[in-house]
Amino acid sequence: MMNFQKLLKLKTDKLLLLSLIILLVSCSKEEKQKSYLAKVNDSYLTREELASLVDTSNLDASEKNALIKDWIYNELLFQKALDEGITEDDNFNNILQNSYKKLAIALLIQKIYNETEVAYKTSDLLEYYEKNQNYFIRPFDTYLINIARFKDELTAIRFREIVLESNWEKATQFFEKNNSIIFSEIGILKELIEIYPVEVADAVKFLLPDEVSIVLRDKQMTYNVVQLKRKFNAFDTLPYDIIKQEVEKRYIDEQKSKRFENFLKELYSKSEIVIKERY
Repeated sequence: MMNFQKLLKLKTDKLLLLSLIILLVSCSKEEKQKSYLAKVNDSYLTREELASLVDTSNLDASEKNALIKDWIYNELLFQKALDEGITEDDNFNNILQNSYKKLAIALLIQKIYNETEVAYKTSDLLEYYEKNQNYFIRPFDTYLINIARFKDELTAIRFREIVLESNWEKATQFFEKNNSIIFSEIGILKELIEIYPVEVADAVKFLLPDEVSIVLRDKQMTYNVVQLKRKFNAFDTLPYDIIKQEVEKRYIDEQKSKRFENFLKELYSKSEIVIKERY
């Protein structure tokens, strides 16, 4: 069966994509000269163009500066490529045409994938889970945990106290509007190597089911509290109620892949296709 997600992972050269973006930008030079973040000779980088390359909403100043520097280096190379006549070369145009097709294909596949609706019942998911339990076996120890991180130690201590007095959900609700809490996650399934920071991972290894750790300060000077809900040994079959979302996602992906296969077969049958026996 054709792997739907692999089709979406088309290898497109970063520099070529950047060049395409530069060629497609229609903003006038006069408008850019009024407000820009950086320039290389007669080429300008505006805030809008930077935002079109990457989501900048959660980036700090140093990360934005790194992106701008990356744009400058790429623009220098692109302008040099123009001077060298690279864009007039047959090889460049062949690659450009091939990438153009691949991009169109990728967008079509994504459109079909997004518009395909899969109706199912809980019984469908349970049946799929029972028939494909080998998909849900992990080769390493896996931990079901609750974890929270805080900016200050006192809030972390108070949070832990409320967890011990009642439960994790009530503690999270109590501190919901507290600016000191960085995040609180409930019922997340992770292998030890996926648990961060290392101080939390080291603590989890020695916790008993439902035990809550002490407040753990990490190297970033934030404070963590973790609770082990359950540990699964390597190669255990993970219970359905814990991995329901994973089962659901895999089931939907497979159903969409099957429908895409049918779509491709129908497209094939309606087209005039000739494959010569001798090349």
